Amino acid sequence: MRSSVPPDHGWIPIAYGALDIRGSDHFAEDADVLVLPTRPGEALCLVGEGATLWRRLVAAGPVAPASFTPEENAILAHLSALSLVTVAASHPAQITALHPPTLSSPLHELVYALVARVAAHQGIACVFTKGPALRLQGLREREHSGDVDLWCDPARVDELADALVPWGWDLAPDPWRGTTIHHTATLTPRRWGCEIDIHRRFAGLVLDDDRAFALVLRDAVPLRFGAVDVLVPAPATHAVLAALHAVRPEIGAGPRTLATSASARAFLSRVEGSVARARELGAVPALRLELEPLTAPGSLEADAAGTPRDWAWRQQPDHVRAYWMAMSGVSWPMRARLILRFVWPPDDVAMASARHAGHSATTPQRARWIRLRRGIRDWVRRRR
Repeated sequence: MRSSVPPDHGWIPIAYGALDIRGSDHFAEDADVLVLPTRPGEALCLVGEGATLWRRLVAAGPVAPASFTPEENAILAHLSALSLVTVAASHPAQITALHPPTLSSPLHELVYALVARVAAHQGIACVFTKGPALRLQGLREREHSGDVDLWCDPARVDELADALVPWGWDLAPDPWRGTTIHHTATLTPRRWGCEIDIHRRFAGLVLDDDRAFALVLRDAVPLRFGAVDVLVPAPATHAVLAALHAVRPEIGAGPRTLATSASARAFLSRVEGSVARARELGAVPALRLELEPLTAPGSLEADAAGTPRDWAWRQQPDHVRAYWMAMSGVSWPMRARLILRFVWPPDDVAMASARHAGHSATTPQRARWIRLRRGIRDWVRRRR
């Protein structure tokens, strides 16, 4: 190796996420560095001499192999087999700084880093929303969220979801798959502790998907999670998105409550520029009630036109009417396929529906019949 390495090449540390975990209560006493290799797999703890060498590379890489003893090069070769170091002049996943966790859950933090790295590798622009970024921006006090939310290039949602599957997630059953009706693709974990929600849009905005995402991406700001810079919405933008999420209608839940409205207003009032950003993003129609106390009387009139996306159908009293309204924007052939899919769903959707409803169906066929009877019963009850 020593004679074949170009002069500007050397060992460099690479990872899809890395954290300094010395002294952490989450790990064993000798745990030093938590790293996520650059190929699909689980996070690893570096200890002892391996951790020492890896830290040396973080501080000074690339370092020529000739600078190490044969024993050290053997350890580095082992780390190379784990996709944690490589001999090169540079690398897209090179780690140049190592810090303690920002979040209370180091593994949750690594998921942010991982998703950002996978998206970057695919060339997919994305912005992480909600979750701990809201607290770091002073928009809420609660830090932890149960999942990781991101908004990506609307045309590449399915591509990013597929790219994350080898890393330990599965696509959640979704009867809307293959359409743009549903605004989120959900990934459920096989070995990680959190779901990932990939948004093609945020419910409640009037703008089309591409325009809305471009505006959010335009002034997104970086936060560092797991040694990786990830983009999050600018604070005023994030306040608007969080407010929309707070008042988002739920099928059968009725009108928004005073509590949800107050929650949304709190987001909007915590940062300067939220009213202007709501105007620019087309969020005024959905948030007019919450925005009015924050601006001059009558000043929102010019921005109150338009129909918020994914709003009217979510306000319906039952799923039958909600889904029928949601399908109104697609072609009749697609509508027919969706109706069949809802009445007699695929195996994964049928079983997921049964679990969600608390039924112990043992086969997809039985789950379909239970779902059909439940749907008819609910529809008849609401017709009375």
